[in-house]
Amino acid sequence: MNTLLFLSFIIPGTFLLGLNDVLVRKTLKRGSIDEQLLIAFEFIGVSAVLLIPLLTVGAPEIKDGFWIAALVTIFFNIFAQWAWYGAFRREEASLISPLRLLTPPLVIITGYVVLSEAPTLGGVIGILVTVFGLWFLIDGEAKRWKINFSKIIKRPGMLLGLWGAISFAISLPFDKQAVVTSSALFAVTVLFFGVGLGNLLLAFFRSRKKPLKLDFSKEWRTALFLPFVHGLASFLTYSSMSYALIAYNASVKRLWSFWAVVLSGKFLKEGNINRKLAATLIMLLGIAVTLVLG
Repeated sequence: MNTLLFLSFIIPGTFLLGLNDVLVRKTLKRGSIDEQLLIAFEFIGVSAVLLIPLLTVGAPEIKDGFWIAALVTIFFNIFAQWAWYGAFRREEASLISPLRLLTPPLVIITGYVVLSEAPTLGGVIGILVTVFGLWFLIDGEAKRWKINFSKIIKRPGMLLGLWGAISFAISLPFDKQAVVTSSALFAVTVLFFGVGLGNLLLAFFRSRKKPLKLDFSKEWRTALFLPFVHGLASFLTYSSMSYALIAYNASVKRLWSFWAVVLSGKFLKEGNINRKLAATLIMLLGIAVTLVLG
């Protein structure tokens, strides 16, 4: 029953997250909107959207440990999201989104330290397969541009994406702790507001030295759609945390990279999609191994 509930939340949630990646890339690639301002707009918007159902059902019982977990995950996500959106501005969504596959191996460590969750050998094997898929993806990009593998890794967008993936691995166990000590709806509303507000304040301090770009005229329809897509996606994926170990949740959640690649090829016409899709099939194999043997 737990597996069925887990999949019923995580699969549609990851599809919407993949769609959100495409929308973020579409909004940022013109360079007319500062990524930190977009984060503030989107994340505070998500909180505003989710506040309506939260007020309807009422606030849950807040258990011990919620506020500490919330503050830790907000802190790490303020900078992780800034790096992540900076990566999307510089690189294709179908290349950056799969970098999240670095998060599950790291979550094995953070999940054990924070939540004392020890994955089985089968789960570890599945996660390693997803990492191989990531290598296959980046190797294909290097061959596409006829440059060394190391040069792909050193590009600013890639470095920002890697830093974001590491930060997500640190924050994810605290995400789960915030959910289980309150509720998915309450946790998402609070965490997203905190991340959005934090980026808004940092953007304000940055603007005192250098004016920030804020031109929604060309992508305002896409930008307005973002909080609704991201809000529903986050509610579904956060809800799934109650039904699986954090290391396995992180692995299956990477399915969102598969959807991002598919949708990027369809709507953004990004290149090398066949190689990227092949890489995601390897990642899906790793997810299957994690689910069956984990």
